[in-house]
Amino acid sequence: MPAVPTGSASFRDPENAAFFHEGTWYRIAGPSSAQALTQLHGSPLYGALVSERSLLSYEIVDAELAPKILHAYATKSGRRPPSAAVVFRVETAPLITYPWEWPNSLLEAAAKLTLSLRMQLLDVGLDLKDASAFNVQFVGMRAVFIDIGSIEMWRPNPSWNASRQFIENFINPLAVGSGEQVTAADAWELSRYRGLKSSAARQLLPRGQRRSFSLRLLQATTRPVAANAPSETEFAERAARNKDLALKATQGLTRRLLKQVTKLHGTAHRTTWVDYGTREHYGSDDLVRKSDFAANFVNAAPGRGELVLDVGGNDGFTAAHLVRNANANVIVLDADAGALDVLHAGISTTPDLVGRVTPILGDITNLMPAAGLLDAEFSAFTERVRPTAITCQAVLHHVVITQGTPMGFAVDALARFGVPVQIEFASEGDAKVKILLAQIPNWQGEYSTDALLEALRARFADVEVVGTTSPTRVVVNAWNQLDLR
Repeated sequence: MPAVPTGSASFRDPENAAFFHEGTWYRIAGPSSAQALTQLHGSPLYGALVSERSLLSYEIVDAELAPKILHAYATKSGRRPPSAAVVFRVETAPLITYPWEWPNSLLEAAAKLTLSLRMQLLDVGLDLKDASAFNVQFVGMRAVFIDIGSIEMWRPNPSWNASRQFIENFINPLAVGSGEQVTAADAWELSRYRGLKSSAARQLLPRGQRRSFSLRLLQATTRPVAANAPSETEFAERAARNKDLALKATQGLTRRLLKQVTKLHGTAHRTTWVDYGTREHYGSDDLVRKSDFAANFVNAAPGRGELVLDVGGNDGFTAAHLVRNANANVIVLDADAGALDVLHAGISTTPDLVGRVTPILGDITNLMPAAGLLDAEFSAFTERVRPTAITCQAVLHHVVITQGTPMGFAVDALARFGVPVQIEFASEGDAKVKILLAQIPNWQGEYSTDALLEALRARFADVEVVGTTSPTRVVVNAWNQLDLR
């Protein structure tokens, strides 16, 4: 759950606040929220959702502990707990990422989980009071709903008060990102992390989506009209008189939203590295050797495979090898959205990999800082992602040459996590390196194997050249980081 500026206590929802205390997440639930959560917990649906890993598990804390949690919450959050609050202990999500770090495929999966969950909740008299993309996180590529505080009792309503938020958080970014160039993550960046308004989305839509009548109708429902009361207020009396009809209407709306999400499944983006999977510059033996080096590195010490950060992991070739040969959980960090969508297409349907590999959009030299309210509502990447090892294969020549990053700074970008690092380095004689250098007249940077080793030895006590993956690509391991304070 996101860190917030009130001592790890959320502030957006006074009725049900998240609170991190002594290593455990809690929910401080007001009476109506507690009623909904208790009702769900007592139904067969709860067990099914938790069993299939669609929902984080939770339980009521005992009467002795609850007052202590409430007192700590009041002290740290600066907000009084709701009257007659109930405290729930909540399972911790293993990894927190944000929508602007997701390739299209992950945002689509989060959207589908949100709608599927709502349909199931409606069947047992419950609902979702909001439809934020932040309600969903990923275990590997499996979407899991983490914000139990958004579950409420259903109030008869033929519409859904959260539909506007769903459209802005999911449908508009997916629509903008369904073309070949712009991604849904780009749309989230443009929205300043708030979800993309329909008026802005209309200006950014690819040509095919501009002609979509169903999309236009949905977007029209998000326009603020001062004279219109919210649907829940406008239709409250009629809905209360005919609950069955209201339920069918809101279920129909949910199905219509799901149909629109499915329509927005885009084609592969035309990005620089979307076709890297062919890897013409490697022979088949080289590819196997490259992945074996990574697996040997992770297997070399206990615990290294708990969470490997595979920098520039592209289509997940090495990540899959690490799962199968080093029992690792892997984050594939890559700045190429098209490559990560290829990764998702290849791994999301592979049972032994889907829960172990998570794609994240990002640049190792420009990771997300803390942001939001008081720079603490959204945690920095380095605070949320705590790897136990890093692999970085054939990436540094792009960072040092193309991006103009000094070798020492490039190594610092990897060393900042304080864990062992393996680098596959394309030496100065490599064909790809020569092409990059030829494209930059009068390039004066320092790029060589010796420069890499010097930078690593300044930051790690142990640095070892362990072999080559091709005649011009060397593999170096570095561990036992020095304290340079």
